[in-house]
Formats: sequence, structure tokens, C-alpha cells
Amino acid sequence: MIGFFKAVLIGVAVYYVIGFISRLLAPFFIRMFIRKVSRKFEEQMNRRTQNKYEKKYKTRKKGRTIIEIEEEDEKEKKDYGGDYVDFEELEK
Repeated sequence: MIGFFKAVLIGVAVYYVIGFISRLLAPFFIRMFIRKVSRKFEEQMNRRTQNKYEKKYKTRKKGRTIIEIEEEDEKEKKDYGGDYVDFEELEK
């Protein structure tokens, strides 16, 4: 009977110790996770903006003059097919 109470007491003590330690360490791990996610987000945004500007202009050197040519993106142009026609209802 004393062994059972001893096991329950140890279980309860371990439960409270783990809870106490997790309350101390949880903010640290959350901050670490947020920093990691924000770094990844910043890297993705930097890559996206770099790619955007790299694709827009092609630079060619001709002598000492730098010529920037704006490329037309085929993906951005959309053909919606045809003109708008306004129909009128006819009464009989």
C-alpha cells in the first residue's frame, strides 16, 4: 500500500515539475520558432523582389552606355476573346 502511494506521489511530482519547466521554456521555444519563420518569410520576399526586377529589364553594355530593355511578359498578357457587344431586347 505504501508503494502505491509512493508511486502516485512521484507521478504527481513529475507532472508538476514538467509543467513548471515547460512554462519556463515555452516562451523561449516560441520565440525561436517565430524568428525562424520570419527569416524564411524575409528570404522568400527578397527572392521574389529580386526575381521581379531581374526579369523586367535586360541590361546590355554597348561601349560605355548601358541600355535597359524592358521585356514583355507573355504570361501577363491575356486575350479575353472578342469585343463587348451590348444587346437590346426586342418586343413583339
